[in-house]
Amino acid sequence: MFKDTPIRIYSTPDSASYIKSIDADIQPFNKSIAFEDGYQIDIISRLFCDIDESITEESYVEFANEMYKVMEIKKWDDYLEVYLYKLKRQVL
Repeated sequence: MFKDTPIRIYSTPDSASYIKSIDADIQPFNKSIAFEDGYQIDIISRLFCDIDESITEESYVEFANEMYKVMEIKKWDDYLEVYLYKLKRQVL
């Protein structure tokens, strides 16, 4: 991991809910999550970072002036792999 991108972690998409900042490795990614009612969410980025309890599936992260919703987290021995959905409505 390069951890060359500073990210900000939030509990909601509102900037007032800021929790903390960490460094992460951001990579482009392509995955779709389909729901029963016909909705589909496209995951376009994933981040890799050290294990951090402040990142949950309820969290939001911001980098490069864009807000993302954490959609899925894979916890490995010493790092997290986090799948991100880019919010269409940016609320920074």
